[in-house]
Amino acid sequence: MREASARRAAEMVRVGLVAYVEKQIEQDIALGRLPRNGRLASERVMAGWYGVCRGTVREALRRLAARGLVVQHPGRQARAVALDESLTLENLGLALHAARSEEGRRLLEGFFSLKRQVLVELLADCCANASESEVGRLESVCYALWDAARWHPGERCAQLEFELLRLAAQVAARPGHLLLIQSLQRAFRGIAARLLPFMGGEALGQWARCAMHALSERDMQTLQHQLPLLLKACDARLLDQVAPRPRENVTPEPPDTEECSLAAPSADTARNDAPCVETQGTCDSVSATAQHDAAETCPRVEEHGPGGITPIDTASGNLSGGQTGSDASDPEAGLTHEPCFRSG
Repeated sequence: MREASARRAAEMVRVGLVAYVEKQIEQDIALGRLPRNGRLASERVMAGWYGVCRGTVREALRRLAARGLVVQHPGRQARAVALDESLTLENLGLALHAARSEEGRRLLEGFFSLKRQVLVELLADCCANASESEVGRLESVCYALWDAARWHPGERCAQLEFELLRLAAQVAARPGHLLLIQSLQRAFRGIAARLLPFMGGEALGQWARCAMHALSERDMQTLQHQLPLLLKACDARLLDQVAPRPRENVTPEPPDTEECSLAAPSADTARNDAPCVETQGTCDSVSATAQHDAAETCPRVEEHGPGGITPIDTASGNLSGGQTGSDASDPEAGLTHEPCFRSG
């Protein structure tokens, strides 16, 4: 029993270290710390940098390869893939490493824009073609989302947003959209830690309330013209929190030559950066006025909800569970280290 417990404890430590090494290499890729050929150092060298065993480095590289960030060939050192060649919805979290850059903000804007387009298109389809009972289910989710925006911001709001998207795709009989929504949700999981603290509030409640009334009244005009404005205002608020626009008229600081260096970190630095040491053998683009005007087109609702609609009690989902790769939490936030690449 003691040996089994020791093995489990060792495995838990190793899994945590794998996530740590994976995160460090991922950050180097995202921040452009790549030689021209993208070649990584050997497993032995990286193991020394991070104070871990070679098996830990090997598993981190395998996970990065599965995500399309690293290419591995038998008998040859792994090669990192440049960010502009490897970025997908599922890897969107990479963009947050450079969120204060124009490119990082542009990628996040693309994510929000795609999610808005999918939601508006699906709700408009449901408004035109769904049965009364199906529309009633969508209204109930909208009401729950409006209520969560006031009293349960954060993860509950995110869970209900994606529940509304999936239900709308099912009602509209759009299996292709269901696949896209699944990718959007995986992308969200990669950036959830940055977004969740700012989700909720009046901006989210306004568009949820507007969608609920437009569905109830079968008001296609509101869904196609007013709802997108409210959604964009809500997304702009989130975007400005996680990826504010770079300040203008500020003299840029000279580049940090140490950070851009491709030299290996010292042994002492690498060991200090590692979260723990393995034992041997253990491996707003819409103005406030526009938002206010759009909100005025939607009737207000009493706090007890519209007649005939009662809040649903959906089981709370865990958006951050089972994360791997970019979803995994950084064991020691704020660590800095020299990049793990070697020159050609």
